[in-house]
This record gives sequence, C-alpha cells and structure tokens, in this order.
Amino acid sequence: MSQEAYLPCFKCGRVMLNVCVEADNQPSEGTEFRTEGHYGSTFWDSFDGEELVLNICDKCLREHCDRLGQQKRWLPVRCEGMQGFGRQWVERPLVAYTGNADKSELVVEVDDLGTSVPGPWIEWVADIGERRQALEDQIG
Repeated sequence: MSQEAYLPCFKCGRVMLNVCVEADNQPSEGTEFRTEGHYGSTFWDSFDGEELVLNICDKCLREHCDRLGQQKRWLPVRCEGMQGFGRQWVERPLVAYTGNADKSELVVEVDDLGTSVPGPWIEWVADIGERRQALEDQIG
C-alpha cells in the first residue's frame, strides 16, 4: 500500500494522497469513479466483471459543476430514528447538479421491517430479522 492514491486526477493529473495508508486507491479530496461500461461506448463496455476506474480531485469537480448531474437511486430505510435497515429503490430523473442532497427517506414501523408492507422495491439488509428482533426487545 502507498500513501499516494493509485491513480492521479483524471482531469488535471494531480497526485492525491490516500485517506488511509492501508488503501490502494482511496483519494483524499477526490472521488473514485467505477464503471463496468456503458452500452453505446466504443471505448469500454465490459461483460466479464472488469471495471474501469478513475479519480477526479474535488477541485476539478467544483470547477466543472455545470458538467455534472445527480440522481437519487434509492431511499434509506429508517426505523425508530435509525438508518441501516435497507433501501427502497426509486425512479427519479437525472437532473443538473445542484449541490443539495435529496434527504428523502422511507420511515417504517418496527412491525414492517423485513416485510413488503411499506411498498415495493425494498431491499432489506441480510440480517433484517435479527435487527427487527433487537428493536422489539429494546422497545419492550
């Protein structure tokens, strides 16, 4: 492992340091982007699980916000004031970057954890039964 992230900034070439020395590519003041490809690309579209990886430093992202979009793909599931129970997949449009995070979430009752009662498209965490039981025990 190295103090330097494995990849420099794709835009400006600046070498970034890793947030953790144990990481091979966890850039501080930058973001790692990964893709298996995209239908339509004549450069990269992997069908075997291989990913293309690049880093962009925060400075370059900030300088080119007009070239960014954002899209909410799923809502976190919250219960009893806590997150980490799963996600509800949503279909929201891609919009121009605003810099404002969509804070939407799905709030459920303990009895609904692990069920399909709150609605479709919910992906529960693998140990949802144990988490539900722990909350039921805590509440009494």
